[in-house]
Amino acid sequence: MTWFFGNKKSLIAVVVLALILAAGIRFYDLTDLPLDFAPTRQLFSALKARGMYYAMLPASENPPFREIAINQWHSLQVIEPPLIESLVALTYRVFGEHLWIARIYSLLFWVLAGIPLFFLAKEIAGPGGAFISLLYYLFLPYGVIASRTFQPDPLMVALIATAAWASFHWANRRDWKWALITGILNGLAIFVKNVSVFPLAFAMLGLVFEFGFVKSIKDKQTWTIAGLSLLPSALYTLYGVVFAGFLGQQFAFRFFPQLWLDPGFYLRWLGQIEGVVGFGAFAAGMIGIFVAKRRGMFFLTGLFAGYIVYGMTFAYHISTHDYYQLPLIPIAALALSPIAETLLESIAKIRSGTFVRALLALLIMLVVSIQLWDVRVTLARDDWRPDAAFWQGLGEKLGYSGPVLTIAQDYGYRLAYWGWQEVDSWYDSGDLDLRALDGRKIDLLQRFQQQVMGKKYLVITQLNKLDNQPEIKSYIYKTYPVFAQDKGYVIFDLTKTK
Repeated sequence: MTWFFGNKKSLIAVVVLALILAAGIRFYDLTDLPLDFAPTRQLFSALKARGMYYAMLPASENPPFREIAINQWHSLQVIEPPLIESLVALTYRVFGEHLWIARIYSLLFWVLAGIPLFFLAKEIAGPGGAFISLLYYLFLPYGVIASRTFQPDPLMVALIATAAWASFHWANRRDWKWALITGILNGLAIFVKNVSVFPLAFAMLGLVFEFGFVKSIKDKQTWTIAGLSLLPSALYTLYGVVFAGFLGQQFAFRFFPQLWLDPGFYLRWLGQIEGVVGFGAFAAGMIGIFVAKRRGMFFLTGLFAGYIVYGMTFAYHISTHDYYQLPLIPIAALALSPIAETLLESIAKIRSGTFVRALLALLIMLVVSIQLWDVRVTLARDDWRPDAAFWQGLGEKLGYSGPVLTIAQDYGYRLAYWGWQEVDSWYDSGDLDLRALDGRKIDLLQRFQQQVMGKKYLVITQLNKLDNQPEIKSYIYKTYPVFAQDKGYVIFDLTKTK
């Protein structure tokens, strides 16, 4: 591909330019509220970070709502280690509480991971394929939006890409330095979010088979990598489940093997793939496995196999939650590199003059520009800032006298964050479907009567969801008086009955 880039300096220049453009588009509309993508998950992290921040403040400062913020944090379920939330809370100490700080961290993690991803694709295919792989990773519209979110997933994706590069680099060198680096990076990725184990473990398994299974079993470096990869997450899980007990809930509603026999599950999963990476790119990536050279073929096969096993393990979520496809983005990007390299080499053999280079460069710039404009339009389409005032006003109307029950957006987290309320959320139809899938039978009316105990208000901002539960709706309107009602909400007084 020297015919296209000219020399090494030109290649470095275009890679750096791509990284700068990728960061630049992600800074657009930086200060908008985190309601544009997976708002429930983002507000979950936002509430944790705020609680941590308030707990760090000196007692002498004692800001308003300090106790509420800390109580909100402690009431939230613990899933993965709150690393990004802790980092954001520490940064609040320096710059004050601004939600866009989390956005900066996430986008930088994602964009900077483009560097090891480029080097990995270069080792698998070559510089031309690596550059196309990098552009796909950086400018895929879904990836741009997702990489700005306040959740551990952008850091997880960044670490998957970085750890995968270290693994492949170690396989090419087979020295102790890269064995240790690989083990540490794998361990960090899995520690940040344990689903990272699927692509990384299967990628390593692919390298094991390529090197020779028996030889790998006898190889001390292989066992060292495996141990370092699993140790941090294993210790955290052991402590959280056995000793502290705070991880007990994370295994609930996760494993639904009965979906494997449902054809609709696979159609929904394919729909999620289409919406995130594009079915064309996914199919091309699968073909790219067979275009790659031997080691790359085994490695890419492992990455895809890990994604598939991950999806089968979390069958419900992989088919209903689009952001569960995020690990697929770097995998698809890498798998495209052998095809891109082969195509560019074929073009060079036919004609490699200045005109062809200029035409290819123009085509690449056109595609990137279209992607950038698509993202810019998406980000500019909605302004979520007015929502904060609505939830703040609702919180002021309620006062601050204990927990409230909600049928509201994002399990009441918007009311919790901007309205400063301790919230408990009532089931929506999705929650009930999930429990039915798990074989749990619920007496809704009895459960509702239990849940209103100790609550002063019921806040409903999603009346359409209440319509899906006519028995509960009828009971509420017959039993409790309306405390306040206006456009967008109705509040019932649970301390009184009609």
